Amino acid sequence: MQQSIERVRQVIQGRLPDRPPIYDLVRNDAILSHFGGETLTIENASRIVPAAFEPMVDATRPAVKEPDEECERVLEDGRRQVVRRWTTWTQRQSYPSSSAYADHWRGLEKQSWDWTPQDQERMTEYVRSQQALQRQLGEVFVFWSAGASPGLMGIHGEVGLEEFSYYMADSPEIISLRLEYNAVRGALWASNFPEDAGAEAVFLGDDIAFNTAVMVSPVWLRREYFPRLKRVIDAFHDNGIKVLFHSDGNLMEILDDLVDAGIDGLNPIEVLAGMDVGEIHRRHPHLFLAGGIDVSQLLPFGSPEEIRGTVMSSVEAAEGRLMVGSSTEVNDAVPLENYLAMRQAALDFRY
Repeated sequence: MQQSIERVRQVIQGRLPDRPPIYDLVRNDAILSHFGGETLTIENASRIVPAAFEPMVDATRPAVKEPDEECERVLEDGRRQVVRRWTTWTQRQSYPSSSAYADHWRGLEKQSWDWTPQDQERMTEYVRSQQALQRQLGEVFVFWSAGASPGLMGIHGEVGLEEFSYYMADSPEIISLRLEYNAVRGALWASNFPEDAGAEAVFLGDDIAFNTAVMVSPVWLRREYFPRLKRVIDAFHDNGIKVLFHSDGNLMEILDDLVDAGIDGLNPIEVLAGMDVGEIHRRHPHLFLAGGIDVSQLLPFGSPEEIRGTVMSSVEAAEGRLMVGSSTEVNDAVPLENYLAMRQAALDFRY
């Protein structure tokens, strides 16, 4: 859409745009086919997916993908992987005991934590890939993949929350070691961004909350997680790059901690988990928000009129600080007419 990049730039820099930008990640055949101009297939996806994004949204996150051929396979380490059209499930890693887990990850102490020529090569390739995505999407503002975080989601996601809970109780020093390694390496990554790369803002995803509350104690997060998150964000800020932080779930109990760690924006604002656009804006009016329109019930099952009303009230509550979008991503459960209703409501709003 015309002026999309400038419109998003105004929001992340704290200025009022002409209308609320539309921010989303769309993995929906009907919507992509509608905006791409023909039915989406595996064969034409490399052309249709990027063609659809430019008229569809003003901004997106870096996980733009094409649909996959469905299959099941066994990875080199023996784990099973199931690939579906828009999603992939990989079997969790398994360790025979807490001591085996600790022994495996204690090896991080012997690894080099310094920036290496190999890291620089990876950075060069990463910049090329992000620039290529931006070129593909044209006028769409792309929040680059941060490529750096304390990585709590990766740590609990490797083994699943139940096993993670045992390891956290039995070997807390190993969890701390992994977070510290990620933070050190993440801050190095952020500080080595080339000045001319073109990144204005990054998407830093780290799921740390359920729908009811945070996954682990806020006291633990304040001791182990937020100081490390701040170091990574500070490194991005030193390079003039803003950070859009993403975590599903209810973050209200730790919202102030996230702000103290330096986040510039927050996504996806899961309203059915207890997140509230208006309250977040009242507490921290400098934050830009992305999302906020429920995709678990409203967008799949609501009426276009209900969706338009929700968009209007959310935009008004945020007073120019909201990029309208789904509360995670637009999947195939969302009817085309409902997505169009959300999009049109944002297009029609004028500040």
